[in-house]
Amino acid sequence: MAKIKSLAAMPYYVVLIYMIAGLLGAGYFHTRSFLVLDVLLYAAAFSCILHSGRIMLLPVHVLLLVFTAMYWISAVWAVDLEQAVLEAAKISPLLPLSLLFATLSPEQRDRVWSAWAWCGAALTLWGLVFGLFREGRLESTLGYANSYAVIAAAAIAAGWRAYQLSGYKRYWLACVVSSGGLLLSGSRAVIILAVIGAVLYVGITGQNKKIAIMGALTAAVLLVGGIALIVWVGGAAYREIAWNAPEFTLRRIYWNDALQLWRKHWLLGVGGGGWAVLYPSVFVKYAHQQYLQVALDTGILGGLTFIAMITSSLWASLRRGHTGRSALLAIILFGIHIAFDIELAYPLIFGLFILLLTGAEADGFSARPVCISRRTGAAAALPVVCAILAFTWLTLGYNRLAGGESQMLRKDWHKAEESLLGAEKMLPWSHEAHYRLAALYSTIAQDKGDPMYMDKAVQEMHIASDMIPENRNYKAMLKQAEKQQE
Repeated sequence: MAKIKSLAAMPYYVVLIYMIAGLLGAGYFHTRSFLVLDVLLYAAAFSCILHSGRIMLLPVHVLLLVFTAMYWISAVWAVDLEQAVLEAAKISPLLPLSLLFATLSPEQRDRVWSAWAWCGAALTLWGLVFGLFREGRLESTLGYANSYAVIAAAAIAAGWRAYQLSGYKRYWLACVVSSGGLLLSGSRAVIILAVIGAVLYVGITGQNKKIAIMGALTAAVLLVGGIALIVWVGGAAYREIAWNAPEFTLRRIYWNDALQLWRKHWLLGVGGGGWAVLYPSVFVKYAHQQYLQVALDTGILGGLTFIAMITSSLWASLRRGHTGRSALLAIILFGIHIAFDIELAYPLIFGLFILLLTGAEADGFSARPVCISRRTGAAAALPVVCAILAFTWLTLGYNRLAGGESQMLRKDWHKAEESLLGAEKMLPWSHEAHYRLAALYSTIAQDKGDPMYMDKAVQEMHIASDMIPENRNYKAMLKQAEKQQE
């Protein structure tokens, strides 16, 4: 009996682990992190569905399936096959995560959001204790202030919601801590949207006088805090809140270049990572505009599917009437911000967004459980097992690649070569493996003065350049290596 109860509670704990591990693991941004995440989520989702014998299907699940498939299909014609595979793998955990969240009861979903309030506060304190700032802006474990700011803003909203549902004033503490972190992040767009959201929330939800005062005080604290930071640290970031601010000017260049590229490849896209290859002069991997980024990666169908996911959840919130207004507001604000930044590049934050969409549909649509027969379960087992094996293989391959890099730093040439050659065999489409081998052989040649290793380095750079001929950086490195060879 205890075993059955633990299996029934498994989806809830898997979602919690996803959140907590993501906060500590830099938002699952690093390759090995999200590949392990894929394995665990697919295994957990399939186990839970088989145990319960049913699945709660929502429109977002069908759209997520199409969305994920588009990323994998686009890898066939991608400019950079390796990066396209990694981007597809980064998108892949969203479907099992959404399926797990949809199986939760409304009370369990509320507990997840309550936990998120404390996660945001803990992330803020972690960043403060260990001084995780860059250029005066708090980044915490994320390494990117704007993405941390999104987590902090979501934690404030989750904490306020938890207070309303429970009446426990301890959630005020979580909101205050996260509000301080949001201000320290210096993220102008997120702070402005948070203030607007607080004001609109009071207006559209028809809160009582006490809550209206609390909402106004929250907005005032954010504004006063921003002014105090201007005085304290000079606040250049806050002073430059304008369309012509340098940061926005640079992003408009990204958007214009990405739009020009999309016009040439509007039907099929260039695959994940294609933007970074075709515009190597821009030292960013993403176009800083999620809608354009998706359309650029997967073509018109992928872009429309992404918009349809958001639209479906907005419709679900509208169907709930007054009770759905807060979810409606949260989705709209999130949808506005992803038009200006790259936070969905982090699987943790993309997962948060999908949980928000899934929760809105679970509350707004009358979803009926679909029973899973033994025959259906057996038929579904094959693709799931294949996915788990594929992600496990990718995890092991990239672990070997990372092992080779760390062994290079220790100057353990023999083990580094062994690891990188192993990664090359496991990941035959990986130009990075050949690039790392070239770097290894070049370093050995300089260390030992053996020209044979420089020949090997040139050979590996030739292979890497041939695998991704549009990469101008590889071509420049190859020319440099050939000069050294002479």
